[in-house]
Amino acid sequence: MNLTEIKELIPKCCTVDKIDINKCDKNEKRYLEEFLPSVKSIIVLGHHIKDSREWIWTQMKSDRENCTCIADLHTKDIIKKIKNYIEWEGYNSKIIPYPGISGIRFKKLAMKTTMGEIGDNFLFLHNEWGPWIHLRVLITDIKIKSSQKTYINEVCIHCGKCIKACPVNAINENSFNSQRCKERQEKSNISHSCEICARICPIGETPKKIKSVKVDE
Repeated sequence: MNLTEIKELIPKCCTVDKIDINKCDKNEKRYLEEFLPSVKSIIVLGHHIKDSREWIWTQMKSDRENCTCIADLHTKDIIKKIKNYIEWEGYNSKIIPYPGISGIRFKKLAMKTTMGEIGDNFLFLHNEWGPWIHLRVLITDIKIKSSQKTYINEVCIHCGKCIKACPVNAINENSFNSQRCKERQEKSNISHSCEICARICPIGETPKKIKSVKVDE
């Protein structure tokens, strides 16, 4: 199967790329093989966030700590479409649950593709969209072929703006304190992520900011 077949299934707001399982480290392989022992290829889907409302998280039954958002529902629908196509062709596939359940960080898989890289803000930065991308992952036992380039130019320009902007100093030059970031968001008690490090990033077009909405206890 060729990657171009899969690209024909997705809308213009999305992008897709593939990774051979051999590009994963032993821990990633172990986690992925728990879902599909015969996995050969990993498909990474990305949706371009153009409207901040797409990233408003709502309490709802979901594999992401019982929260979901428009962007996640959309990417989930598209990844299911890809899954159905692969299985119609006679192969097996599995949608990987959101990090926290699967043990796999989508952005670490995405950085093995030509989509982009993890920036100094420890967010995945798309080549054109910057941090405004929502990811989903599917694995399959068919080898996906692709003729596109296998390398990318550096995306993050290392301007230091995200490091200076973080109100809890969670971002340092070579490290990220995820606990500080999490505590900041829990303390803020708003219906969408902090987004300060994303909004200060000069890569990509930043969606218009929405008014913070307090979440009821």
